[in-house]
Amino acid sequence: MAAAAAAGGPVAVKLASTTIVHKSDVGGVALGLRDETAVRKAFAGIEARGAALGRRDEMHGVIVQPMAGTDVDVIVGMVLDQDFGPLLAYGSGGVATELLEDVAFRLAPLTDVEATGLVGATRGAALLRGFRGAPIADEPALVELLLRVSRMAVELPELAELDLNPVRVFARGQGAVALDARARVAPPR
Repeated sequence: MAAAAAAGGPVAVKLASTTIVHKSDVGGVALGLRDETAVRKAFAGIEARGAALGRRDEMHGVIVQPMAGTDVDVIVGMVLDQDFGPLLAYGSGGVATELLEDVAFRLAPLTDVEATGLVGATRGAALLRGFRGAPIADEPALVELLLRVSRMAVELPELAELDLNPVRVFARGQGAVALDARARVAPPR
């Protein structure tokens, strides 16, 4: 309740689990909660759905975050390939990731030109660039995020996987933020 109050506006409540990756598939996400009663009800509902699925033990609580608007969602990821090293992934994100299969890959490290090209290599690039009158997204912030993930992948050899999904990209000049993240570390090879 304290985290929701500190947010000062509508919040999202999300299942915290190290084993359940797709929280929305198990009813582990509640959005637009405006008061303490709604937050308490969301927590109880997430807990009850986990118990009904026999997965209550996988719940480590919830994450409370301010609502982040409804701009463009993308995925930024990385996997350590045994032969080639860090491989970055970028594409359409959120719940559409698997449905649209709109993902492009590049080897790290990326240059700024390569990061910009990676963004443009997907069909979802049109959504960032004002598709059908939508606001133009903060593509420079997204490119900066890709460059930072690329550098992290190169400088942290123990980082075996990283999944930032969704990354919400706001209107130009307003940045981008990872709304959910998952990382796996392993001894360097």
